[in-house]
Amino acid sequence: MTTGTTPRRTRPARVVVAATCLVAVLGAGAATWALLDGPTTSQAAEAETGSSQSGTSATGAAADGTRTSIGTVTKGDLVASKTIAGTLGYGAPVALPGAAAGTLTWLPKPGPVVHRDEPLYAVDERPVRAMHGTTPLWRPLVTGTRGADVQQLNENLAALGYDVAQDDVFGRRTLSAVRRWQADRGLPVTGRVTADQIAFVDGDVRVAAVTAQLGSSAQGADGVLQITSTERVVTATVAQRDAEQVAVGTTVEVVVNGAGGALPGEVVDAVPTESDDGSQDVAVTVAFDAGDRKLPSAGSAQVIARSETVHDVLSVPVSALVVTGEGAGADDDARYAVDVLRASGEPRRVRVEVGFVADGRVQVTGDVHEGDEVVVPS
Repeated sequence: MTTGTTPRRTRPARVVVAATCLVAVLGAGAATWALLDGPTTSQAAEAETGSSQSGTSATGAAADGTRTSIGTVTKGDLVASKTIAGTLGYGAPVALPGAAAGTLTWLPKPGPVVHRDEPLYAVDERPVRAMHGTTPLWRPLVTGTRGADVQQLNENLAALGYDVAQDDVFGRRTLSAVRRWQADRGLPVTGRVTADQIAFVDGDVRVAAVTAQLGSSAQGADGVLQITSTERVVTATVAQRDAEQVAVGTTVEVVVNGAGGALPGEVVDAVPTESDDGSQDVAVTVAFDAGDRKLPSAGSAQVIARSETVHDVLSVPVSALVVTGEGAGADDDARYAVDVLRASGEPRRVRVEVGFVADGRVQVTGDVHEGDEVVVPS
């Protein structure tokens, strides 16, 4: 007998499928997939020896009238994957706190993108402009101050074309650049940068919602705006038991409904959550490259996470398996076979051992060969 090629694995895997799992897939009431009314002692013996199995016609129907189709033994890779329902959007919005002192006199509409040096909102008719940075503006920036917030200011001024050192020191060059920037924007030329003038945001942002009202104080606990990234992402929720398949950094594929085939993506965030019924879930965010493809503003999507791969193995459709032996259904005693078609069209039952299962196919070893045709009940 040939034994097939020992598979190479991309990662530790569940190598052998428990017999009870396959029996469940095959169907509790169809031990031989209805090719026979039920295995007799002689039929089980034939499965052991690989002898001819009568009871299945070569015309696409079993003796009991069950319709059949033909499957093929193929050789190649089997890839286990999990498809997770998701939503296309811009990610979870975050609140933009209002730090300027005064009354809100202008607010944007939801939807537009705010770029560097563009107004986020206005207080007392003075625009508060967006500057890029992850450290909030927590103090006035003046000559002599230094720190991460000062370095962000210097980097923004340099990006806007002002002559400034991109370090964390508010020195003479920073002072000169700030004064010129204030004059160019029609602001009082004070040489000081405060929350009345700028707010640091994490890059260009999209206004998702306006949470404050005109005429109210800018300094509210709930923030002025809800903002998101400008990049499209897919968000999804998975059970805690599946979290390993979508850990941060995992390469996945994204399919946006109605927008063509799969796109390459990567899990960039995974946050534990609790569902309404109290079960533990994980909310994941997937970034992906849409290229030149046009996508809807919102919609449903799927995240395809591939977890395990075996290489260069023989496989058949799972539904081609026949469960044989009186111990079928017990982990230690379940036995499997496939009905291989001879050149004459008559089936020959062949004992096989099963392994990895993925995408509706199962790895098999035994007296089967690439290209063999097998009976598949339909």
